[in-house]
Amino acid sequence: MANPHLPTRRRLLTAGAAAAATGALSACGGFSTGGPDDSQSSDDGSLTMITWASDTEAPAFQALADAFREQTGTRVELQVVPYSEVLTAVDTGLRTDSPPDLFRVSYTDVAAYRAQGVLADLPDAADLEPAFLPAFWSAVTDDDGTFGVPHHTDTSMVVLNTAAVASAGLGPLPATVADAWTWEEFADALGRIRPSRADSYAFAANWQNAGAYRWLNFVDQAGGRLLSQDLTSVATDDPGALAAVTFTRDLFRRQLTPQNASARGQAASDLFLNQTVATAFAGDFLLAELDGGGFEYTATFLPRDVNASADLGGNALVAVEASARKEQALEFISFCAQAEQMGAFCAAATVLPTRRDVDPASLRYAVRPDLMPLYVEQATAIREPLVQQVVVPSFSAVNAQLRDRLDEVFLGDDDDATALRRLTDGVASVLTTP
Repeated sequence: MANPHLPTRRRLLTAGAAAAATGALSACGGFSTGGPDDSQSSDDGSLTMITWASDTEAPAFQALADAFREQTGTRVELQVVPYSEVLTAVDTGLRTDSPPDLFRVSYTDVAAYRAQGVLADLPDAADLEPAFLPAFWSAVTDDDGTFGVPHHTDTSMVVLNTAAVASAGLGPLPATVADAWTWEEFADALGRIRPSRADSYAFAANWQNAGAYRWLNFVDQAGGRLLSQDLTSVATDDPGALAAVTFTRDLFRRQLTPQNASARGQAASDLFLNQTVATAFAGDFLLAELDGGGFEYTATFLPRDVNASADLGGNALVAVEASARKEQALEFISFCAQAEQMGAFCAAATVLPTRRDVDPASLRYAVRPDLMPLYVEQATAIREPLVQQVVVPSFSAVNAQLRDRLDEVFLGDDDDATALRRLTDGVASVLTTP
């Protein structure tokens, strides 16, 4: 069970969700790239790293820093700040010519920084690339280079209250991605779940606040797109996007999900933990907290339509071009991305590796080792076409539009086509050309 006196990752993410949805927008306004003497590098030769960290991640990062110091003699000073303050801390340092040497960043925010020339190009990228899964490598790479390492990933699955599953008579749950419920089967399963009390519901999706982009899973599952193939405009009146609007609106129309589970609503994991909902989409990083909920739960794969598709979660480690110790910072992030170090971090933090040569089955996960192999398989459904859309430079602003417009989609009175058009108009208003 998570220590209630320490910040769990879900609390960190929830506390900073709205800020994170817009925080990296400051990167689009331009930064001073400074000079090599302007960084926060300490006088004693140590590196400064800005990061957020849960109660499981903090010691895992410290272990990496300690091992790097033992190997190289270089100390890494971790500046752990709340998730909601990470981008502000980084941006402030960049604007005042005192940036950190390196920092942790969500994949969806990498492009905003690399587009402004903030990030250092990885010199050993050609040697590292073959070891990584393409979807994650592409999240830190563009035509000009590779600007960081994909440190880990996480993704969502359907978590289910075991008692509710038994009561609904759902039978054996799908055991592979290929056998995942279709949308129709998923909706049927939700319809068979009987509320345990007047204020309870069948389901909540995890598309709240900074997680609004997870709604795009449904778009990709339906074979649709939010952005055009060349990523320069919205995909207007896309049939797959329209199908996603209809299906997800129906969850609210049929009262399968509560209104406060909309995009600006309460976190799906909270609703699952307090048993307002019997099922929810939840990331693997939440398993430690869910284990403290006081009831049994299990998991199965996200529903599928034309495609099986899952959201891109996780984070990259990036070095700052203006750092006086750029080479050492790049050396540290490459060190963190080696197989042994990545495996140890993932096992400790209950997240998934991004390297091909780190076998998740070999990792000794401390929490729900029975479910982690399912999350590993679910992560194979993270598709590059969707990844490409959520790592464009202006995606922080796009995600903020999704958060605001999806509330109108879910709870508004427009017909489905009009609701989609309003959403894509909002996205178009902030989309910048790569």
